[in-house]
Amino acid sequence: MLIPKAKPLLVAIPKETNFHIPEGKYRAKIVDVRKKFMEKLSGTTEMLKLMFHVQVPSLQRTINLASAEFKLDLNSGSELRNLLVRLFGKDALVDEFDLERLINVDVEVEIEHVITSRREEYVYPLVKVRDIQKPGKLALVEYKEANQ
Repeated sequence: MLIPKAKPLLVAIPKETNFHIPEGKYRAKIVDVRKKFMEKLSGTTEMLKLMFHVQVPSLQRTINLASAEFKLDLNSGSELRNLLVRLFGKDALVDEFDLERLINVDVEVEIEHVITSRREEYVYPLVKVRDIQKPGKLALVEYKEANQ
């Protein structure tokens, strides 16, 4: 009597998300755009939060995420307007702009670590998106000193 060969019980393990990204300049994709509110003593401020999927060469087994927040202000000279002009050009900002157009946009980001006295109890420094550019604008590099 032949015994049937057992099939291997292979199950794919999903990647874990990771916000601990080394300092450097990386390719990224905007994967989420959300409006949020920030409460301050002076009142409520509308903010825009961008979530990035960052391609980190040394961390290929995780989904590497970083976020950036902007005051929801499209007046001339504002951070958000300057970003939109860099990514889409001045002609895209005429009467109104659908911020969901940012989803799936390929960019390059510069990641920096912010260390303050309030961060002493944390093992890993605060990861901040320092710069966002169109692809081809930044010299992509993962800083070696950040990985030691």
